[in-house]
Amino acid sequence: MRWPIRNQILLPFAVLQAVAVGVIALSAAWIAADRAERDAIARLNQVVATLSSSRFPIQGAVLEQMKGLSGAEFIASTDSGTITATTLLRDTAIRIVSLVKPQANGAEELGEFQPVNADETTWLVGGVSVLRSPELRQLLVLIPERQWQAVRRDVIVPPLVIGGITILVTGLLSWFIAAKLGTRLDRMQRHVGRLATMQFDNLLPVTGDDELTQLATSINRMAQELQLAAQQIRTSERTTLITQVAGGLAHQLRNSITGARMAVQLHLRRSQNAQSVDTESLHVAIRQLSLTENQIRGLLSLTKEAQQTPVHGQVDEILTTIQSLLQPQFEHSETGFTIDLPAQKQRTQLLVEDSEQTQVALLNLIQNGLEACRPGGQVKVVVSVNGSMIQADVLDSGPGVSHALCDRIFEPFVTGKPEGVGLGLTLAAQVAELYGGSLKQERVDGWTRFRFQIRSIR
Repeated sequence: MRWPIRNQILLPFAVLQAVAVGVIALSAAWIAADRAERDAIARLNQVVATLSSSRFPIQGAVLEQMKGLSGAEFIASTDSGTITATTLLRDTAIRIVSLVKPQANGAEELGEFQPVNADETTWLVGGVSVLRSPELRQLLVLIPERQWQAVRRDVIVPPLVIGGITILVTGLLSWFIAAKLGTRLDRMQRHVGRLATMQFDNLLPVTGDDELTQLATSINRMAQELQLAAQQIRTSERTTLITQVAGGLAHQLRNSITGARMAVQLHLRRSQNAQSVDTESLHVAIRQLSLTENQIRGLLSLTKEAQQTPVHGQVDEILTTIQSLLQPQFEHSETGFTIDLPAQKQRTQLLVEDSEQTQVALLNLIQNGLEACRPGGQVKVVVSVNGSMIQADVLDSGPGVSHALCDRIFEPFVTGKPEGVGLGLTLAAQVAELYGGSLKQERVDGWTRFRFQIRSIR
């Protein structure tokens, strides 16, 4: 059987409070009833003492006055049971005297009250021995049982009512607190259940300042971490799949393109002696094949199996090679391209560990800048040395990355170009991180800047 934690916490305390309040209320009622009874008896004893010690004759008028003061009935009698004065009807008084056990001689206070039934009324009768004269030896004090019960009820009921109200309020308050805590716990349970089914659309509301608030905050933080982890897992699965496909295709394409480039180069060497042959188109073909070969090497870098022993290289020489490869495209699109290198004495610090990977990364960044520019635009590369890091800022005058893609621009397959694959920036970022650097994007003074940092080995 399910036993909610809110009941485990609150129910024992509610029961303990109810028991405590009940015991206190009953004890207060019993004490109040006992005190009221003793006070009533004490008042009657005072009346009896007054009558016993008085010097005036005890007649019916005197007893009537005492009845008005005390609310009790009185019967005065001799030793033989002859009634000398009473506040009751004489026949009733005679029947009561005949039923009451005589009091011991010398008793000056009311003893234990005896119940006596007369005229369909139950009386509680107490008596004392007066011994003041032969005509008055016994004085009986009578109280209707219902009146005595009313006195006890009047003092018992208030503590019990207050105790009952306290128990009711305590129960309602405990129920309200339990329901409030239960609602919050149930909401958390449902939310955690949705997280288990990978539903991260909503977060728990965080209100108040207690342990459940801290728990809700932790659950929300866990949901965000799980959402990020799920996205990374999906991206990793997609990357693994595309890596396998791209790796196989890239191997075949590189072999074909390398063979085509070598064939064109061989044809170019044979044609250099012939004056009538136009070799410019052959040079363009070689550059295009070399450019495609570099891009395929970038795809191959996704697979660890395709990575070879890195070869050191100078960033300035890498940029010169890239410029020669892309110059026809810049001229065709009427886009300006400039490279700003550091002073000559710092050129020796531009040595990188893997020239091929660095060339692939910078080639992708520059080519992205070229594609982002309209005719008449500008792309520039500013190279600097910052401690042990080489920094290459690739800037373009294009409209920049859309706001929707800013946070995901380096993720695989995320691109703003309809025909794009979304791997160029991913490869560049991967190269930067592999060699101790980073790749960041920002918009500065109308320029889109990709800051590529990589570790120098000098």
